[in-house]
Amino acid sequence: MAHILLIDDDAGLVDANKLVLEAKGHEVSVAYTGDDAWKLLEKRRPDLLVMDVMMEEFTSGFELARDVSIKFPDMPVLMLTGVQEHMRSDWKFDEDKDADWLPVRKFLAKPIPPTKLAEEIEAALKAAKEKKGKRPS
Repeated sequence: MAHILLIDDDAGLVDANKLVLEAKGHEVSVAYTGDDAWKLLEKRRPDLLVMDVMMEEFTSGFELARDVSIKFPDMPVLMLTGVQEHMRSDWKFDEDKDADWLPVRKFLAKPIPPTKLAEEIEAALKAAKEKKGKRPS
């Protein structure tokens, strides 16, 4: 299956999601800060990232997502966060419109059942594989 990097400062959430994803056959690495995530990314590239926004700083996840999109432009990123509680009430992520400033495949709101997260991960991996297959060699 896939190698997934979970990045979140909530250890309980990371542990729960890791268990579910490993039960689905995925290899899972974890990081609790953006800096730790970057160190792992430089050692071994995962197939997909699942990350929080608010970690060391309010925008740490946004900054990490942008850096990842520059160095690894084909890596799918799912943003799993509660940041929407701090945004305007009418704000909603739109992949087509917002991809320039927030280069993620999907923006998922916490809390999310681990089984739903696993479904979103499968969809993102499938879409990335299809996109890769359509690219000229």
